[in-house]
Amino acid sequence: MMNSSTKFIFAISAILRLLTSFALSTDFLTQVFGLGILQAIRASILDPVHSWDHLDEACFLLKNKVSIWGDDEYRSGYHAIYAPGSRIVAPPLVVAFLGEMFAPLKSSNSLLWIVQRLLLLLADGVGAYCIYQIGKRVYEMENDSIEAEIERDTKICEKMNPKLSVVPEKLRPVRGWIFGLSNQVLDEVVVDETSSADVNGNADGKEQQSNGKHSTNLDQSSSSRQHLKREPILTLEQVPLLVSLLYFSNPVSMIANSTGSLRSIWDALALTSLYYATKPSSTLSKEGIPIKVKSVSSTATFLALATYADVGYAMFLVPILLWRGMLRGHQQKSSLKYQRGQHNDWKAVLSLYLCYLIGLHCLASLLVGGNSNEYKNVMTQTMLPNVAFVDQDQSGSVPGPSMGLHWYFFVQIFDRFRSYFTIFVAGVPAMFVIPLTIRLYRYPSVLAAAFQLLWAVFRPTTTIHTLTLGLLLAMLNPRTIARMRNASLISLFAVPVPILLFITFHRMWLVTGNGNPNYIFFQCFAYGLFVSTISLDFISATVKRDKVLRMVEKGDTIVKQDDDDYVEDVPKSNGKLFEMDGNGAESNGDMNKSSEEPEEEEQPKEQPNVVFL
Repeated sequence: MMNSSTKFIFAISAILRLLTSFALSTDFLTQVFGLGILQAIRASILDPVHSWDHLDEACFLLKNKVSIWGDDEYRSGYHAIYAPGSRIVAPPLVVAFLGEMFAPLKSSNSLLWIVQRLLLLLADGVGAYCIYQIGKRVYEMENDSIEAEIERDTKICEKMNPKLSVVPEKLRPVRGWIFGLSNQVLDEVVVDETSSADVNGNADGKEQQSNGKHSTNLDQSSSSRQHLKREPILTLEQVPLLVSLLYFSNPVSMIANSTGSLRSIWDALALTSLYYATKPSSTLSKEGIPIKVKSVSSTATFLALATYADVGYAMFLVPILLWRGMLRGHQQKSSLKYQRGQHNDWKAVLSLYLCYLIGLHCLASLLVGGNSNEYKNVMTQTMLPNVAFVDQDQSGSVPGPSMGLHWYFFVQIFDRFRSYFTIFVAGVPAMFVIPLTIRLYRYPSVLAAAFQLLWAVFRPTTTIHTLTLGLLLAMLNPRTIARMRNASLISLFAVPVPILLFITFHRMWLVTGNGNPNYIFFQCFAYGLFVSTISLDFISATVKRDKVLRMVEKGDTIVKQDDDDYVEDVPKSNGKLFEMDGNGAESNGDMNKSSEEPEEEEQPKEQPNVVFL
């Protein structure tokens, strides 16, 4: 449950959203930064085909007849919207429900502005609630998994006997302490001054030599190693609430809604589908009677709506089917404990999803009218720009600059090669789906975040808003984040630099004329490099996490230890410290070992591998 401070943060964020919308809708930024600043901000955050302005253009064509060059007939209605050269990408049902529904309010621009911003604010509120529930359920599922059991057993072994451990220290994440997980303990050498003084006093300043070698420095021998224990910054239970706060309070989402982006509505639909997909199969009534929870239809419905608006959201179908039981028979028995109480109806979800999506297109075809070939052209015009960088019309014009590299790459390509590279570049994101699913099918939440992060790089019109959702979904996997490297942290803090320079150079090139496209290209390249580093490191950390889990399940946790891992204890007897001469013989007062006796070297004891399964 949310406490008073959390509710206060949400209330302040809602007020800031409205103030940001007011600031960006007026000439405030233009007066401060000059002409072209709003267009530059929109280019970095806003997808122009998913905005209120794009719907207004579609509604204008809907009300007015359109004539085509070389055609004596005038097109009206939805035929006019999707006429060649119209550049309208919004699907027919989106134009009908979000475009024509607000048509009566256009007489009052201020009222229309308020209603649209409140709708986007509500969509972000729904998305924040859904992502909180998703994270909470992911935590509960992982808390009952074999991975959490191994984590708990490792901590018990550390308290009882530090030499016994389920997961060897070499295999633990370095930053596990951030979330209260077992981690690689950092050692600090602390010199025991008391024992050093005693040793110097007993020695009485005399030097002992044997075979021309000096005796061992006892001050070094008396030093000890102490573990640095750090307090966790966050607990695993607090992560979902933090992600929900960041989803609702991040400035990227505020600016995107202020510029009229519809992406918040589509994200809310996708997150609602994930919300229903992660619901448990049964719940308890007030009388303690188990009641079956029906969520198949809701999961398929919201995902079909999101996919209809933007076909790119179909990538969430894979983690949803995994949550609903797909590939569950291929998992080992030891990893199936957390799946008790989970659904096993992925075939029903897939069937209903396809049926609902086909039904939406059937309704759209009735709305547009005409034969099937005409609606195929409508589907091509509305679906293809969301997954491939294509020409806007027959003139060969392409969408304007964005945070991706597609716009610059396709401008430099000859026309005869453009079709080939369009298919090739559009097919690159699809190449990752099957391999990642086969390797990481145990972690549906990781796959959802990985697909979104990869889509933030390869999307035809790349925006920061898409990246924000991917980073927030990645935060729902703290066991993976704990294994990520320093390069990801550096890249995360470096991402704002090319974003700000993109906005600056966009205005310099298209408004003041002091720049050129190459300025923007290098910022887009740096942005893609940083996001790719985060995405690949996130996937690599999950692979390491899964590999450790498989090793512990098989009982094969033998790792190669460094020489520094073994600390040679100094033997003691009768309160007097043994000393080592040059030949390795021990001396204690007048008692010396004969050098003729064979020397017995003490072998270091092997640490047993104890696995609690």
